[in-house]
Amino acid sequence: MRTALAVINQRIWTVWAPPLAFPTRQNRRLRQALRTLETFLHQQIATRRQQGEPPADLVTWLATRRPEATGEAMPTPQVRDEVLTLWVAGHTTMAAALVWTWLLLDQHPAVADRVQKEGRQARWEALGTAPDLRALPYTRLVIAEALRLYPPTWVTARTPVRAVELGGYTLPAGAVLLLSPYTMHRHPAFWEAPERYEPERFQRERALGRPRYAYFPFGGGPRLCVGRGWALQALPVIVALMARTYRLRLVPGSPIWPVPALTLRPSRALWCTVERQTPPQEAGI
Repeated sequence: MRTALAVINQRIWTVWAPPLAFPTRQNRRLRQALRTLETFLHQQIATRRQQGEPPADLVTWLATRRPEATGEAMPTPQVRDEVLTLWVAGHTTMAAALVWTWLLLDQHPAVADRVQKEGRQARWEALGTAPDLRALPYTRLVIAEALRLYPPTWVTARTPVRAVELGGYTLPAGAVLLLSPYTMHRHPAFWEAPERYEPERFQRERALGRPRYAYFPFGGGPRLCVGRGWALQALPVIVALMARTYRLRLVPGSPIWPVPALTLRPSRALWCTVERQTPPQEAGI
């Protein structure tokens, strides 16, 4: 997956990339990576279809369900494409968001303490089965602020279907307009001390009056990311369940800066020590 994403990222930002049929070194690496992914996914799909009592996961549901309209299972290539889309567009972006969140929590111990306290006070049943995010109001602010400073999708694109006027410029139909959440999220016209990590800026009373698109980590409009709801539910739950028992401490090393690849990633691996912290009895663990 890392190989495929690295090559695709290079192709995106190259003025002209040779067609995949050309036997360049980069194309051979990409084709091999895609073959490996396809073989792995086909094996997973076949295994789930053969098992008597398959595991209750999303891949199984996609591979085995039979809609009443047709009575037939989804074709294997479609299942493969659905799973690969979830993997690339969903899990890699959420992984990047979690990395930045834990980095920020390590840099701001007082915030990490509040997240831990909130996670311990929330009932496990409210998080582990049908997540009740009302139990995690502060953790949700922490996630929102991490997505402001380090949006995994740091740039997105829109193409007008007809010529439009914008800020005194004419954008022709078919033009590619690049929009950067990373840049807008740090614009001093919309954010006080934009470089400062401050989850409280997303409290309702402070967010009133802020322009709608001063903050768009998931895009917006008809092309709003389809995974937005899932991510905003999963991210605070993952952070809360981790924080209630463990504290991640970043191992000192070289400086870290954001690298604008397909997702906004740290410039190096974030090695951490994991400290188990015994929660009080009322935490129910």
